Order: sequence, then C-alpha cells, then structure tokens
Amino acid sequence: MQFSFFALATLFAGVAVATPVDLSSSLVARDNCTTYSSVSSGTVCYHTPSDCSATYLVQSGDTCQSIAAIYNNFTLSQFYYWNPDIGQTCFGLRAFVPICIATPWYTFVPPVQAAVGTVESADKIPVPVMPSITANCTTFELAGNGLRVDAIVAQNGITMDQFLEWNAYIDKTNPFAWDGYWVCVGA
Repeated sequence: MQFSFFALATLFAGVAVATPVDLSSSLVARDNCTTYSSVSSGTVCYHTPSDCSATYLVQSGDTCQSIAAIYNNFTLSQFYYWNPDIGQTCFGLRAFVPICIATPWYTFVPPVQAAVGTVESADKIPVPVMPSITANCTTFELAGNGLRVDAIVAQNGITMDQFLEWNAYIDKTNPFAWDGYWVCVGA
C-alpha cells in the first residue's frame, strides 16, 4: 500500500510547491504494523510486539478463546494485549493471518481457583462474584458445574428467598448461578 503525503518543501518565487513524500516505509516500520493479504481475510494490518517470539496461523473457525485453550499458557487479557487489532470482542480475528502468542518477557502464572462449593468470608472477597449481590454480604460460596442453587441453599442453612434477595441478578423463576462465580450465602 502506497501512502503519500505532500509536504511544503520550498517556496519558489513566492509560490508554495508541494512535493510528495513516501510514507509507506517510514511510518509502517515505526508503528510495527505487519500487512497480510489473503483471499479470505483481505488485506489486514496487525500490530504485534516487536519481540513476539511465537506466532499462530489462525484457522477458519478459530476464536480467541479456542486459541488460548490450545496453548493454555497465556490469558485472554495477555492475548488481547499482544494483538490489539483483534479487539476485546475478538472481532478482528481473521483466518490465515498469523497472530502473536508469546513474548520472552511474559511468563504465565495460572490462576489459583478454589474448588466448587468453597465458602469464603467477606474479609477475603473472592472474584468474580455474581452481578448485583447485596453490599452487606458476609459469606460467599463458589458456584460451579453440578452444584445446584437448591443444594447451595441447603448447605448453608438459608432459605431460597434469602438467597434470591442477596443475589438479585439470579432469576427467581428459574434460579441458577454461573459456573465459576461466587454467590452470596450470608448477609
């Protein structure tokens, strides 16, 4: 792609003369943009870290989550940081275009997640919590696959009405908690 910019180069006999300046090599090299062209993706420009040490050629059907799961050694936040043109919603991911999946300065430390059913007090507020929980929650429990809301209620000696009051986001007619989120079980 050829970029041109007209710069005021000289004044000749009182008349400004515009001269073309080629920006295709000077600007593109400085902003670390790599241009890729393919039939399926068209021409795209991806910015990646200058020290990207490993790339992955995106395949048809890949998502940001599936790529992170393949390697399981970086977080989605890190992936988006390395590949800002993809965007937080993964809208810029294009098939058959290489993306950065590693840099030498990043070491993955996997998050430590408690087991499903773990109960924590409010002095150690866990994350993530279900949206719209009560502000005066004193006890949290980690909801997860296979742990039904009625079981959470029974295990904690509370009523379903209390649980639904403390966890306002949960549907009252079909109550379920999100897998991997902490719910309020005491207030």
